[in-house]
Amino acid sequence: MTWEKKRVLVTVKAYPEKSKKYGEVACTIGLTDEGDWIRLYPIPFNVFSGRDGLKKYDWIEVDCKRAEEKLSRKESYRIRDGSLKITDRSLSLKKVKGRVNWVERNKIILSHISPSIEELRDKFNEDRTSIGLIKPAELLDFYKTDELKIYGDTKSFQQSLFGASIPEIEEIPHLFSYRFRCNGCKEGAEHKIQCEDWELFESYRSWGKRYGDTSLLWEKLYDKYYRLMKDNDLYFFMGTFSQFPTWLIVGLYYPPGNLEQQQRSRNRTLDELQLR
Repeated sequence: MTWEKKRVLVTVKAYPEKSKKYGEVACTIGLTDEGDWIRLYPIPFNVFSGRDGLKKYDWIEVDCKRAEEKLSRKESYRIRDGSLKITDRSLSLKKVKGRVNWVERNKIILSHISPSIEELRDKFNEDRTSIGLIKPAELLDFYKTDELKIYGDTKSFQQSLFGASIPEIEEIPHLFSYRFRCNGCKEGAEHKIQCEDWELFESYRSWGKRYGDTSLLWEKLYDKYYRLMKDNDLYFFMGTFSQFPTWLIVGLYYPPGNLEQQQRSRNRTLDELQLR
């Protein structure tokens, strides 16, 4: 199978992991400029590091080809080493009058919502669909499955695939989950699904060092990832394990809940200014 060049809007960055074959790498999920979901792996961790590192909502170009996997997930592609280039940061860094440009992000991302997890499961059985975006109909809880711990500063370093020395990744257990209902749930049914969002994992790691107390740490995590999410227009990026078709929350998408109202207000203000 030959290499293909694809242009991709990065929507999810999975927390880095240690690979025996590739070193410290991460997987990303995104949308191609043709409107297809895609999973790209492996991306060396140093590609994400520093001020100029790869960010969510960057447009990238990459040479890739279909990955050989146990589950034959249709969206999975392996990237060619060194081919990834960031081509457009207008949706990751640019702000409109001091505000994050959620409106433009929404135009691309929210046209790809799936009705429910139940439909995603059916699609996997039909054609090996393994990525989707859903909106929880009711967010019921955010919880941990084990006790929290405080992580220290990363002291050890290792050589990356490109020869640079980068901090070694701390292995963090996957202990956060959401309880919710989706639009496919029958009466009285609900989902309890593990969340793998990188931002959540990084908050857990870095806030522990900041607050130094697991009770306060959990309060801060619960406040952002449950209370704040209930106020926002929350969506779940969904993906499957590579070895078996269990669905996970691989990323969070949470535009402000009153975004449309804010946009209408700004448009009215602009109209009034033009009439003066």
